[in-house]
Amino acid sequence: MAREVGRSRKVLIVGGGIGGLAAATGLADLGFQVQVFEQAEDFREVGAGIQIAPNGSRALQQLGLLKEFDKWSWKPGALVMRDAFEGEDIVRIGLGDEFVGRFEHPYAVIHRADLLGLLLEACRRNPRIDLATNSRVEKIEELGQGVRIRLADGRSVDGDALIGADGLRSVVRSHIVNDGPPPAPKYIVYRGVVSREQIPDDVWAPEVVMWTGPNADFVHYPLRSGELFNLVVTFKADRELDPMDIAGSREEMTAPYASFHPTVHRLLDLLPADRKWMVTDRTPTRGWSRGAIAVLGDAAHPMLQYMAQGACQALEDVAQLVEQVRATSGELPSAFEQYAEKRYLRTARVQFSARQMIELCQVSGLLADLRAGYFGSRTQQQLHDGIAWLYSPHPGERFS
Repeated sequence: MAREVGRSRKVLIVGGGIGGLAAATGLADLGFQVQVFEQAEDFREVGAGIQIAPNGSRALQQLGLLKEFDKWSWKPGALVMRDAFEGEDIVRIGLGDEFVGRFEHPYAVIHRADLLGLLLEACRRNPRIDLATNSRVEKIEELGQGVRIRLADGRSVDGDALIGADGLRSVVRSHIVNDGPPPAPKYIVYRGVVSREQIPDDVWAPEVVMWTGPNADFVHYPLRSGELFNLVVTFKADRELDPMDIAGSREEMTAPYASFHPTVHRLLDLLPADRKWMVTDRTPTRGWSRGAIAVLGDAAHPMLQYMAQGACQALEDVAQLVEQVRATSGELPSAFEQYAEKRYLRTARVQFSARQMIELCQVSGLLADLRAGYFGSRTQQQLHDGIAWLYSPHPGERFS
């Protein structure tokens, strides 16, 4: 059946990150020949941990990748927002039996490299997938029947369809949406992973913990089987940022946290400061597909990290795209159009929610008091109700 859907047609995928490799495996399983073009010299993820909520695990299950994912992931017991000065919990969302029973999957965290690694191995096992590195796409041409990409080294490759999974500054998005460069970043991120042995016993915690203060927050959680510890700082920049200037400094990294709780400073001392990231998003848009071309993941809906949904939404994209390709018996333009129509409102809500969440996290004074009062009055069921639109497997709850 899979071979009949794909009929050995060729799909080109630009971008070899989580979304691109997941799409490659999903489409190859339907019988398509897939070529993935990654501009870097190797398939790799730079960074640290990512959070995979139940909706992300559901997408991995649809793609047949959940069992391998579970081998590498850590299941935290709670999501905690903590006051950066007093060290007291503002809100604690339990992730135990009640949570799993309602949303049908646990909340998990995983190292980016581990998630990419299991996707890469799935691609390498599939003879229908060809992986190319050092392959930067510079131009896209729409043919009468299919698509042609032109690479920086002079090569050109033809395919029956093209998927852009090439991130925030997507070449494919530029071709079909043409909405210009992303806005200048406003937030600076430092992140890294240290070994469990480096974390003092009185500081180590099994939960996902965010310490929140004015214009800055600090997140930590374990990875793998608790053998690693993920550290992430995010703060609002006090100047205009150059996205190409990635050199970091300890002075810059620690300055926004001068008044934070001593525990934060003990952990900051362990975090490398030589490299920084700058994060931004885009205004949500429609038009993710045109004919035999579509975009997914950050190429379609880049978002701030404050709903912890970047990878989850990319995986949801892939699961929906594969479902539409199967439902249309491999009629790719129709499948791409239906995929985009089904996805854009949900991802827009996540994008807007992430913008709101950073404002909720990085507050002080009266706003912090209001936040504490609101969350302090919520029961666990009410807290779960508040995220059901995002995590629930039941369509009726997704519009609450």
